Amino acid sequence: MRVVVLGGTGHFGGRICRRLSQCPDVELIAPGRADLDMRSPEFCTSLRKLRPDVLIHTAGPYQDQDYAVARACIDVGCHYVDLADGRDFVCGFSILDADAKAAGVTVITGASTLPGVSSSVVEEAKPRFSEISRVETSIAPAHQTPRGMATVSAVLSYCGKSFTSLRDGSWKTIHGWQDLRVQRYPSLGFRLSAACDVPDLELMPAMIPGLQSASFHAALDAPWEQVSLWLMAWLSRLGVIRDWTRFAKTFAAISDRTRGLGSDRGGMHLHIAGVDHDGKELCVDWYVLAASNHGPEIPCTPSIVVTKKILHGEIVRRGAFACWNLFTIDELLAELADFDISIYDEEGVD
Repeated sequence: MRVVVLGGTGHFGGRICRRLSQCPDVELIAPGRADLDMRSPEFCTSLRKLRPDVLIHTAGPYQDQDYAVARACIDVGCHYVDLADGRDFVCGFSILDADAKAAGVTVITGASTLPGVSSSVVEEAKPRFSEISRVETSIAPAHQTPRGMATVSAVLSYCGKSFTSLRDGSWKTIHGWQDLRVQRYPSLGFRLSAACDVPDLELMPAMIPGLQSASFHAALDAPWEQVSLWLMAWLSRLGVIRDWTRFAKTFAAISDRTRGLGSDRGGMHLHIAGVDHDGKELCVDWYVLAASNHGPEIPCTPSIVVTKKILHGEIVRRGAFACWNLFTIDELLAELADFDISIYDEEGVD
């Protein structure tokens, strides 16, 4: 089966290519931009010549992209998977559903940490609850891990920008890289975190009946970096610098030069709270922890799992939809078995 990875030389695309290249039943193609440029008017024609069964779109950032790549896949008649983390991009993706069904293809967005991993964690925790009232998610990246230009651009895209988040039953306005909190992670200790705009803020309330609160925070390794983004957010809100993405190259260079000032450990945390089937308060704290700079393998893995399931006929649903509960945590762990990654699951009273 032929898999084309768009952006295969990038931060996440390169990891996905290395891992898929080990699969004997996959013919992997990772064309350069000169051969397959998603911004070219000839993109669809070039893609058709490659005759892919599945295209994995890793060429972010997705915050300002349209659905041209996905539409081209529908026209060509190949399945599509992306790693999108842009809220508008992921939550508006169903606009492609009718065309994807008519073409008989599966078109999946958000096959990454959010909502790919987060939704699987919530769905597997659901049987313990009679009702879930709150889901708090945070990601704590390792400072030593290289960050691609797309990642830096995505981080800066919502710096100081307003977005809505469900808090205590009503939608509240939050600003990117503000709403500071302290997060505790096993083996990582305490980290300062700030709010970011992600698809889960919209998908969680839509998919979990009775949910009262949904939040997402990023807990950076370096406190000085976290405080800097908080101050930058204020400058954006005051109108001094409205768009920080134009400085992405500068910040990427600073990030690269200061990598040695932090650790090689990172993680992800979901705090799920509600009541159990006896009417008692219950909370589940789920952690995935990564060392040895293996953290970026986590957002790469959902696209690999989903692609394999499509190729093996395990995902038969056709249409365009977000990556919500498309794999189990055991399937995720099986794909991460070769990396320095572990999972903790704690149950208690909120």
